[in-house]
Amino acid sequence: MSTDLNTDLLTGQPLPARSMRPFLRSLWMLVGGLVVACLALVAVNLLSGPRLSDVEVDATAVVSSANARLVLTTNRQLADVTPEQVGIEPAAPFQVTTSGNSIVISFPQPLAYNTDYAVSVRGITGTAVDRQSTLKASFSTSEPSLYYLSRAQPPAEASTRGADRILRTTTGSTDTEVAFESANIQQFVPIGSELAVVTVNADLANTFYRVDADGTAEVLNLPGTGLVHDLQAAPGQSLLGFRFTSAADAAGPHYDNVLFVLDLRTNAAKAVPDLDGDPLSVTTWGFMANRADIVARQYDSTLLLINPLDQSGGNPLETEPELEPAVPLGQFANLTAFAPDGVRIAVSDRDGQYVLDLSQGTESAIVPQSVAGTTQYTAELRFLAGGAGTDSAGYVQRIAEFDAATGSVRQYLSLVQGGEARTVYAPASASETIVGFELSPNDQFLAVQIVPNRDTELSDGYPVNTQATDVTTLFVNVATGEVRRSVLGFGATWH
Repeated sequence: MSTDLNTDLLTGQPLPARSMRPFLRSLWMLVGGLVVACLALVAVNLLSGPRLSDVEVDATAVVSSANARLVLTTNRQLADVTPEQVGIEPAAPFQVTTSGNSIVISFPQPLAYNTDYAVSVRGITGTAVDRQSTLKASFSTSEPSLYYLSRAQPPAEASTRGADRILRTTTGSTDTEVAFESANIQQFVPIGSELAVVTVNADLANTFYRVDADGTAEVLNLPGTGLVHDLQAAPGQSLLGFRFTSAADAAGPHYDNVLFVLDLRTNAAKAVPDLDGDPLSVTTWGFMANRADIVARQYDSTLLLINPLDQSGGNPLETEPELEPAVPLGQFANLTAFAPDGVRIAVSDRDGQYVLDLSQGTESAIVPQSVAGTTQYTAELRFLAGGAGTDSAGYVQRIAEFDAATGSVRQYLSLVQGGEARTVYAPASASETIVGFELSPNDQFLAVQIVPNRDTELSDGYPVNTQATDVTTLFVNVATGEVRRSVLGFGATWH
């Protein structure tokens, strides 16, 4: 059915010519208005520079890993943007690339927690129209939770000891909540939104738990009756690892510091094989960052690089031909640290300390800063988040200086970066002892574990992972040396 615009819709009779005029006038005014609007839009696009259409940033990644990105998308193809055109407040190291209609700003160093960032890109132009404009964007960072273990004070009678607690908090807040509570917690590690927890039984053997976000605990399998040491997790790999020593009267096979991995998907713990296929006994070990690969030190000082997954990424340590063999890395007295880039480790022997880059097969010496009149001893270190060869590469190291004239030992933590060193934390008193330390994922804070007074120190009596009863963790701002807060506990881990 067709409709004649010259016909009255009710009567079907032809309309007088004059009745069409208002309609046609309105129609032409509408069409004319649309044409003018379209021409105006075209003119604006031709006469103005690129405009921001989308901002993409992962608020978690920018504070937890190196090389996280901020992507600014515009309405047109862009000419290349240079670093001089980009401004970031507060200032942060960055790199910039241009891809089609997007500006990609990457941060080689993770950004600060709980901070508002403003980004401007000046003088950008499109590839087709040489008109300049300025883009402005802003975003805010948060702070990941950190966990620590606070043990109950030893009672006068063993049967009345209180429960130990794994607590969740942040450096920027005094708010603290209990993530898990149990008698005799030996150690824990975060695994995603869950926890893996080792407790000590009355017979001084261990029980192993997987604790979900609401505190419900599921028992994980151990190789037998005995003790777990050095519990660690491989983030994103569904793998836990630990050294295991069997109890003297345990049934079945006996293990002496044998390295095991446990697949959380199957709740099966398997011994890592050595070069001869026997269970591997180790002194120290660890997962490479963001990988399942393991580096472990045998009792004969040999370091081994081990892949506990088959080449298809399947179950750990199946004794199939496709399992990659362990790779010897040399002999070193100590395995000290693992870098966040997943390719470097720190080791030491009687001649000094070294960084091994496993991706390049290179070894570089760590040269300690000399202090006149003292003998200096360097111990553990923690790598900064920036990868090797970047401006942010470096580490924080614990140093002890022995003064032969006085017989005293001075401890401190030193930040080494760009060939220079500066002290980031020194004990508040001569009786304070630095027990250990960890870096936050963005290198902003140190969690410094101390014993406030070695002269009055008392042990909590645990068979593994023994601590002083007054062990304290200080959260220290790396840039300023300010102690942000302190907690009674240890094992601080950001997650």
